[in-house]
Amino acid sequence: MRSRNPSSKPASSHLPLHQTQQSINPIKQKTFFLPHHRKKRRKVSPKLSFMFPKIDAFIATHSPSWYRTPVVQTAALGVVFFFVFAAYTTIQFYAASIYGSNLASDSVSAVYFTFTLTCLVAPGIINKWGCRMAMFIGVLGYASLVLASLIYFLCGGEEVRWARRLVVLGGAVLGCGASILWTAQGRLILQYAAKATELENLGGKGPDGTVVTIENVEKSTQTGKLMGLFWAIFQCSSLVGGSISFMYYNEKPEGSTALYCLFLGFILMGAVFTQFLLPPSVLRKNTTTIILMEPVEKQKDVEMVSEQTPLKQSNDTQHKGEESLHEEKEMFLNEELSRQSWWQEAKGSIEIFFTKEMMCLFLLFFYTGFNQPYQQATFGNRFFTRRTIGAELIIFHLMEILGAIVCGRFLDKDKNANDESCDKSNRRKRAVMCLGAFILINSTGNVLAAMEEYEAKHSSGPTAYDVSDIGVIPPSLAFACWGFADAQIQVYCYWLMGGLYSSGSDHSRAVGFYKCVQSLGTSVGYYLIPTSRLGEFTQLSVSSFVFVIGTGLSFAQLP
Repeated sequence: MRSRNPSSKPASSHLPLHQTQQSINPIKQKTFFLPHHRKKRRKVSPKLSFMFPKIDAFIATHSPSWYRTPVVQTAALGVVFFFVFAAYTTIQFYAASIYGSNLASDSVSAVYFTFTLTCLVAPGIINKWGCRMAMFIGVLGYASLVLASLIYFLCGGEEVRWARRLVVLGGAVLGCGASILWTAQGRLILQYAAKATELENLGGKGPDGTVVTIENVEKSTQTGKLMGLFWAIFQCSSLVGGSISFMYYNEKPEGSTALYCLFLGFILMGAVFTQFLLPPSVLRKNTTTIILMEPVEKQKDVEMVSEQTPLKQSNDTQHKGEESLHEEKEMFLNEELSRQSWWQEAKGSIEIFFTKEMMCLFLLFFYTGFNQPYQQATFGNRFFTRRTIGAELIIFHLMEILGAIVCGRFLDKDKNANDESCDKSNRRKRAVMCLGAFILINSTGNVLAAMEEYEAKHSSGPTAYDVSDIGVIPPSLAFACWGFADAQIQVYCYWLMGGLYSSGSDHSRAVGFYKCVQSLGTSVGYYLIPTSRLGEFTQLSVSSFVFVIGTGLSFAQLP
């Protein structure tokens, strides 16, 4: 069942998040001991949530303390997506050139159709299997399309009927994997952020060995910052993929065996790297020294040194010399898994679709997928030359990186976190300011696009600007605005979901709903691209209408 956090700030509680979750949902933990624990290894459940136990043992024994921090793990998650999407975005963008327009359309339709449907069951898969196993399987879904394309080129390409069908099947498998991958990513990011906030609010250990909570320093949430970091690294994949495609397709505007072997290698590397990610429960804070100032009336300074938190400690009191050795022997990796049945998980995922929170955010989530088919396909392909569109996509993704970092840091900025009511008010104000900036920036892009569409409608047709033309500036500014606004609203949606829900299971369900509705928007957007179905100016008008209504309704669900 869905658990709602009434304070809208779950991570600010002094109770560790994993303890809170255990009191809400029935969970089980799967334990993976180090190799030298031969007796205990026999007790490990055969249903391992990790794919490579040797990698787990290596990480547990050799990973430095800086690697077990939320920021580094978020960056590592970004690297996984960097490798996967450096290959996939290139294939997607040049699909028409590689496969032909009909096969490309069928393949993309299959991707988003299965993506939307499997988002209904993806949360249950993540809750029962764990994030790392789910992400590993999800990445292999992307590899299926590349492998199908490789067979397609080796067996004769468009002339072979079964090869064309294999590419469509690969797209369908990719859609299933994508829903699992993105839902697991969303849960992991939100849990990393909750753990980071918990660690920020903890100091070192007092003389009696108890953990001391920092009360007199500025505290803030971490969801925006971590999501901004992930999104920035993820968007770098489009820059690298674009560079690869520019160098290759500039000479040979079609696919090849060598190119798809390279893409397959990228994706398989991403799959392996999912096993180097750590569950949130084992993350720790880097060793730092924090000077705490007591209230003025006490007139004394207290120095507190935050100690490294081990992955596992015995509850028994030990001497300092024996304690470190015992901690090393008891070190293990664990991940919280649901003990509910598949039917209960599916029921919980469907129930969250009909909550007031998700209903208010439905159109905003829909717009995050509905906007880009018009922006990058209908508008970009008509108002830019083939040479210029590569530069415009670089501008778009650079602004995505900038928007993610700026918006993430702004949303997490909190100067009054010690006051519960003041903190809630500040979060609400930042949400309103973020949505207001989104409206302003995205509207600017739409107005610039409307000017170009109006001129094209009342002339002989659209002008395809080259990068050297002065007229390229207005449509380029539209692309820049759209890129910044897209990152801004993506980060905001994750930040909002992190505040609405506290447990890992509900994080999976909320992200599953978000990705389902977003994928539905992308599917509808691509369906409306042909001008025989909807004219160019009408596409922009419909997109703007969804943008205005969706953003307006989102004001009814502020943190």
